[in-house]
Formats: sequence, C-alpha cells, structure tokens
Amino acid sequence: MDNARSWVRTGLLTGAALAVCVGAWILLPVEDWLRVFSRWANGFGPYGLLVFGVLFFLATLLIVPGTPLTIAGAVAYGWAVMPVILVSATLGSWLAFFAARHLFRERVRALIARKPGLKATVEAVGDGGWRLLTLMRLSPFVPFNAQNYVLGVTDVRTSAYLVSTVIGMLPGTVVCVYLGAIGRRAGGDEPTHWITLGLGLVATVVAVELTRRRVKAKLESAKMDGAKGRMGKADGTGAGA
Repeated sequence: MDNARSWVRTGLLTGAALAVCVGAWILLPVEDWLRVFSRWANGFGPYGLLVFGVLFFLATLLIVPGTPLTIAGAVAYGWAVMPVILVSATLGSWLAFFAARHLFRERVRALIARKPGLKATVEAVGDGGWRLLTLMRLSPFVPFNAQNYVLGVTDVRTSAYLVSTVIGMLPGTVVCVYLGAIGRRAGGDEPTHWITLGLGLVATVVAVELTRRRVKAKLESAKMDGAKGRMGKADGTGAGA
C-alpha cells in the first residue's frame, strides 16, 4: 500500500512539473525573450558559439538552471549548439566538483549538515554506485548544477562522476535542443519527440523512487543507531563505560 502511494505521489510531482512548464510557455512572452536572445547571440558573428559556450560554462559554475539557456541556444544556433553545451557543461561540472572536494569542502559539508534530508540524500547517492548516480543526474527534480558541488564532498570517484554527468545530461539536452530548434511546433505528431520525452519521464520516476527508498533506509538506520547509543549510555554499556 505504501509502495503504491509512493509511486502515485511521484507521478503527481512529474505531472505538476510538466504543467508548470506548459503554463509558463503559454502565459509568459517566452517566444519574444527567445528572439531577443537569438539576435544578441548572433550579433557576435563567427564567435557566437564560443561566447555561448563561455556563458554556459559560467552558468554551470554559478548554479544557474541550464534548461532555459539550452533552449535559447538552440533557437539561436540550432543543433550546432549541442556539442558546445555538452563540452561546456562537462567542464563546468568537473570544476565545481573539484572545487567542492578540494577548496570548499568544509563549507559545503557545513551546509549539508544543517539539512538532515539533504545529508541522507547525499549519503544514499554517494555510496550507491554509478548506476544510481546516473539516475540521480537524470532527474530534473534535483538541480543538476547544485549536484556538482554537493557530490564533491561524497565518496564518488571522479571517473564515475564524469561518466554519470555526461550520460545524465544527454537526454535532457537532446530534448531541450530539439524544442529550441523546432520552436513552438516542437513535437507535434512526431513520434521521436514523444519517445524521448517518455524515456526522460520514466528515468525521472525511477530515480526519485530509488533515491527515496535509500534515503528512508539511511534515516531509519541513523535513528536505530541513535536509539542504541542512548540505551547504551542509560544502562552503562556505552563507550567508555
């Protein structure tokens, strides 16, 4: 019963996220914003893609959401922007990961320590192997760029982190570039769009559910350890007794 409720809750969250995206497109002058950005980007001539790559790299480091920027870049440059995004995002993600692990480790740990839920999530993903890590990177419910810093203080190996980063960003990047390149008529009745979108939703549901279960197990384990420690102190069998 609890398992069924969990899946229903996850499905509702997925639907809500999609509804917000569709509503924003309909209610806000998104198309006008994209046209303005396209004119600005193309104003750099042959250096436009290079400038966009630097901009995307900085956005990754500054934890700026990459989805709007990806769509805007595709509106401006079409599919040619995709390799630029992948390279810039990978480099930015690696630098953020490196900085968190070697420069800001204590600061990031202190931030995580103040949030028990986030701490349990980090522990669950940190020792879950590259498969779970990749699923986590696929999920839009966890900010991709924020993960770069958080994962830097876990036990995740750099090689596994880079592999999961590239694999994790591919589906979302393909969908966003597709939407930007086709514009308002993206998708329509074309099966490729719906298949890609469907696979992304499935990966999201699986990632959220697997991570939720591991986090719950971590929290329950921590509670049991805390209870045993208190009992040990009470009866004099604890450490140092």
